Amino acid sequence: MLKSLPIFVCTLLLVIFSQAALSEAHDLVLEDVDGNHHSLDKYVGKGKWVVVNIWAIACPYCRDELYDLTDFHDNHENNDAMVIGLTVDWPSFGYPDKEDLANFALEYFINYPLLMVDQKLASKVIGKPVDMIPLTFFYNPEGELVYRINGVVTEEMLEEVIKKEDTSYSMRWAEQVPPEFRPE
Repeated sequence: MLKSLPIFVCTLLLVIFSQAALSEAHDLVLEDVDGNHHSLDKYVGKGKWVVVNIWAIACPYCRDELYDLTDFHDNHENNDAMVIGLTVDWPSFGYPDKEDLANFALEYFINYPLLMVDQKLASKVIGKPVDMIPLTFFYNPEGELVYRINGVVTEEMLEEVIKKEDTSYSMRWAEQVPPEFRPE
């Protein structure tokens, strides 16, 4: 029993520190198009699925998924899931232009939070490398990051993920992926 105590203590410390790091990343303050401030911890772990989509206005593949993301958000926001958009500039992966993003959101009727980030901040917020767009992460209702989809998501794919029983982290490639990001 005493031999397993150091292993138990090390495991416990690892869990505590990893949760603290995740909590700290979710605590980062991000600005939306109206100048309001948000942090992921306002949404994540509050009893709903949170779908975080990383995208850019100038990315045609990102535009292809907007209606599906908006419909999914509309169908679930009052019940069991919501969408948050982390918007980067393309192709620089820098911060997007606030006015362009606000106009785009109005034109495309995007009604979920659109937060402005660059690649480095997006990676820090998610806790995983943001190395392509579009890119979608899923947090379960308990706040655990459980899924990643590389490429264009559809409403059917979003629905499939939130119905999954498995809570271990996994990733998949969508059928539609920008050529510069396709795996070889």
